[in-house]
Amino acid sequence: MSWIFGNKNKNTSSSQTNLQAHRTKQIDSLKKANLNPIEVLPNTEYRITFVTGNNNITLVVSLPPLFPQDPPSISVHPPVYHQWVDSTSKIINCPNLSSFSMHSSLAAVVQSIIDEFKLHPPQLQSNNFGVVGPPPFPPATSSVSGYSSSGSLAGYYQPPGAQYGTGQPEPMQGTENSTEQAGVSPGRVPDVFSAFPDLKTKSLTQLYELQDEEDKILEMIQKLPEVGKFAEEREKISSECIELARSNLSYKPILEQLRQWILEKNNVYERAQEEFEQHQKRLMTRSEDFHPSVIQNNLKVALMEAEEESESIVDQFLEKKMDVEEFKQRFIQTRSLCHARRSKDEKLTQIILQHGYRS
Repeated sequence: MSWIFGNKNKNTSSSQTNLQAHRTKQIDSLKKANLNPIEVLPNTEYRITFVTGNNNITLVVSLPPLFPQDPPSISVHPPVYHQWVDSTSKIINCPNLSSFSMHSSLAAVVQSIIDEFKLHPPQLQSNNFGVVGPPPFPPATSSVSGYSSSGSLAGYYQPPGAQYGTGQPEPMQGTENSTEQAGVSPGRVPDVFSAFPDLKTKSLTQLYELQDEEDKILEMIQKLPEVGKFAEEREKISSECIELARSNLSYKPILEQLRQWILEKNNVYERAQEEFEQHQKRLMTRSEDFHPSVIQNNLKVALMEAEEESESIVDQFLEKKMDVEEFKQRFIQTRSLCHARRSKDEKLTQIILQHGYRS
């Protein structure tokens, strides 16, 4: 019902035509499977009678409005006892019916039920009073869904108990229960004739003409109290959404300020990270330069240089390139430096061996 939301879906007619085509194809499958279906209500209700054991069993096949998108409703007459049949005579445990979909075959579902009943014949319930024939058909009057052109109730069959004065009339299969089979809650959607009492006075011809006048149908539906409540609820929710959107927009300046603050903090973080990486590289370089093994190597080189220098001073003195006083001063200074460096080298070697430093 796209009109409720203010825009009309252009594909509605196409979708309905496609669904109707599938519906017709499913109905034709009953005829092609030689099941001899009897049409009670066009495109809505069909009855298939067969013999199992010594009894005639009738399957009442009711097609909901959205069939085959929604599964069919199949009931049994007369009432029987069987594992596939519940207390209201509906088929409930048939695997093919339970898994019915758009691509299923209605004829295959019905045939599986017939095969099951022939393989395991059901037992007739005792309250049938010997009546085992199919339920009577609605009279051939100008009526729709059980109402005659004069507005009186017609087309209702009475179960065997009612025929003998022990029960109340029950509506035909496919009228009251069709909303349940269509997946619609009866508490939400009112009965058609209770919601639209004017339809009771219309003839079949008038009803067929009415179904082509979409504007009148929409006008009738819009007058329903449920539709009015739905429209009010929609307007309320729409107003709440608008208020919520305005409230969210009022936070935009604050969000922009926070976004700018986050960007600035991110820039500070990136600069601090870059500076940290640079200091970390310097630390690694310094730690390598001051490693005990590196210091020891440098100390050994310095010791060798001091010893070479002291030997050079001796050679210069022997060659009489310097006097005794200069020789004594420079030689003592150089040899003292050699002994100091050798002592440091020995001490450092002891520390390395003690603490296990490795290059």
